[in-house]
Amino acid sequence: MQQLDRVVSDLRDGGFRITPQRMAIVEYILDTEDHPSAEKIYSAVKKKHPMVSLSTVYKTLDLLRSKNLVNEIGVGGEARYDAHLDEHINLICMGCGRIEDVDEGAIKEVRARVAKKSRYRVVRASFEMHGYCARCRRQLKE
Repeated sequence: MQQLDRVVSDLRDGGFRITPQRMAIVEYILDTEDHPSAEKIYSAVKKKHPMVSLSTVYKTLDLLRSKNLVNEIGVGGEARYDAHLDEHINLICMGCGRIEDVDEGAIKEVRARVAKKSRYRVVRASFEMHGYCARCRRQLKE
C-alpha cells in the first residue's frame, strides 16, 4: 500500500479532501492492472458507493493527472488511466484496445541519450507501441 499512502499524502499536502469516493477511485486505479476508462472506473466504484457521480470520477482523475499520480493514455479517442508510474512501455492493441505494461530497462538509456542530445532535463519518459495482441492477430488470420 505504499503507493496509496503516497497518493493520499500528496493530495492532503495539496489541500485536497480525502473523501470515501475519492479513495475508492484511487484504490480502484491502483489495484487494477487494466488501464480503465473513466466510465469503467465509475461503474466499478458505483457498486460500493452508489452516490458517486461520473463527474466526481472525472474531477478526481483530472486531479490525479495534474499531480502526476496517474498517466492518461489516449486509445481510439478514449482516455484510459494508468497508475504504473515507473518508466515502462505501453503496448496498445489496435484491434481490441487492450493496453499491456512492459518494463524495459533500455528506457533509461534512451532517456539519458535524448536528454544529453537535446540538453533537456528529462523528468519522466513514457512510451507507447501500437500493434495487435495475440488474440487479435489470430482473428485477423481467420
